[in-house]
Amino acid sequence: MVETAAIDAFLGRTLRALLSGNAAKWIGAPDEDWRTSDALNAIWSRLEVHGLFVLLHANSGLLTNWPDRMVEAIAEEARITGLWESTHAAALTRLLKALEAANIEAVLMKGTALAYSIHGEPASRRRGDSDLIIRPPDRERARSVLTACGWYRNDDPHGLVFQESWLIDAAGQFVHALDLHWEPSDRPVLQRVLRLEDFFAHKEPLPRLCDHAYRPDHALTLIHETLNQKWHITHGYWTEQGRVKGARRLIWSVDFDLLARGLGNEGWERLVALCNERGVGPLVAEALRAAASDLDTPLPQDILAALEAQPTAPDILRYFEESDSLSEFWLDLRTATSWRDRFRMVRDRGFPPRAHLMTKYPDQSRWPTALLQARLLIETAGRIVRRVTTS
Repeated sequence: MVETAAIDAFLGRTLRALLSGNAAKWIGAPDEDWRTSDALNAIWSRLEVHGLFVLLHANSGLLTNWPDRMVEAIAEEARITGLWESTHAAALTRLLKALEAANIEAVLMKGTALAYSIHGEPASRRRGDSDLIIRPPDRERARSVLTACGWYRNDDPHGLVFQESWLIDAAGQFVHALDLHWEPSDRPVLQRVLRLEDFFAHKEPLPRLCDHAYRPDHALTLIHETLNQKWHITHGYWTEQGRVKGARRLIWSVDFDLLARGLGNEGWERLVALCNERGVGPLVAEALRAAASDLDTPLPQDILAALEAQPTAPDILRYFEESDSLSEFWLDLRTATSWRDRFRMVRDRGFPPRAHLMTKYPDQSRWPTALLQARLLIETAGRIVRRVTTS
């Protein structure tokens, strides 16, 4: 069986070659080991994790000696992704137009903002949803607009305090998802870095999506992507195969590569100033160097040196050094700025819905919900006691 590390290294080499306009050869000897059904299935799974189908298909003429059935499957997946993108964009455009008509300021973040700003083909920035941020006082009106446009509330995932999920059916083919935010991050510690008004103060238009679409400036987006990537590497990224941990997705490296190439002098200066103010310079430098190791991204060494020389904010450093979700939760709870938010965080963590409990305790499907919640509380209390007594 071909090892995951070997597959990822192969895909990294492939991507570097294609982005440079060079041929990307299939793996060398022993060639037969890379053409078995098990190997092709494993490679396909990693392609899904890394989100590379459209990029590979767009450069299929450079895929040298790739198995025919792999190239055909990539083409079919790229076609489906293109259909997803077109229906997703149509649903978003209708919503953004309605929000503007209702005088609700909204800004797209993360994947969709990147897809329509730095990627040549929006569908090549594979993602499962869009992230839209509004101001807290506009929540109820935004919910009314979403409902009027055909979106409906989704209560999964559970435990979100500063955002919520909405879904819409598109022509019976796709169910599109939108995360409606009133804070840039659902984690209070990270809200110290990603501040709400930053996303509106320097917003830029996204005319390739529609006349009513906006995104944050690229320097802020690069910081946002750094924190998002670092969190997902630790906690995992959901794919069709389930949650995948520990991997840096190559499509994220493409994001960093394109952002770095497009910042310009003013953008780099703003990035250094923002990082210094928020205490995340070394984290951003680390993310940029990682992307450069994947894709040979040219980076200004004086900028990297300036970022690496900055101190990291202690709470941010501790947040990413903590090894379990309970520690993260405690840090977020202490950082939350209102008792109302703290109450919601405690309530949602201590008394989750049955669907969440069934995922955690699949062998106790006959237990009543109250008993499952009691078990969760007892286990959490035990973890707290062990942490206190061993610290």
